[in-house]
Amino acid sequence: MGVSALADHVGILQQFVTRFGEIRLFSTSAAVVTYPAPLYNVIGSTDDPKVPGYSSWTSLLQGKGIGVGSDNHCYVDPQVPDRSHPGFQVGGHMTPNQDGSVPATQTCYLMPLCKLHNGKGYNHVAMSHSLTQILELSGYMTGEPAATFLARMGGEAPAALVFADEEGVGFQTLSAEDFVRAKESTITEALGTNAPPRHIVLHRRRDGDSVYYTVEHAQLD
Repeated sequence: MGVSALADHVGILQQFVTRFGEIRLFSTSAAVVTYPAPLYNVIGSTDDPKVPGYSSWTSLLQGKGIGVGSDNHCYVDPQVPDRSHPGFQVGGHMTPNQDGSVPATQTCYLMPLCKLHNGKGYNHVAMSHSLTQILELSGYMTGEPAATFLARMGGEAPAALVFADEEGVGFQTLSAEDFVRAKESTITEALGTNAPPRHIVLHRRRDGDSVYYTVEHAQLD
């Protein structure tokens, strides 16, 4: 890890702000569902960061009990070794749409994949899976990093800090006090000298019964 890794991770957040910084961002959820039908790779989704302890799609799957124990392998059938298959190497975003699009409802699915089946060579290919317990994701925006998705999932925190450093892209929630302090001064004033200098702040808002987020602030230089 070093300067180039940091630049790559900051670039992930810069791209996120460029694409989504001026719109309302959905709140998100992840629910375990039974889905037996074949699925297709989502076109334009991102790979997992390969850093333990940071926000990743693999950790989301495992935190929900998927891809652990005897099921710790790529879900695509058949389970015959072929290059990287059947290792569980990434959380693969899946859709019932052959064109690889995420439906207008912003719902897609997540399941353990190897690099082979998560690769472009399997785009538009129907993938059968005898293991049917997978995650249904709501609010996912194609190509967003796991950290920004997880920062908008669950809880009642008024804001979340999504940050980039040499190790990857992660997030932490902000209390109301810290959020106000950060708005009035800086993140360092709110969180102390260990606060990540390169970050974005997502503000949780409500419009009637609808919960959404906006990019309140970005410091990525």
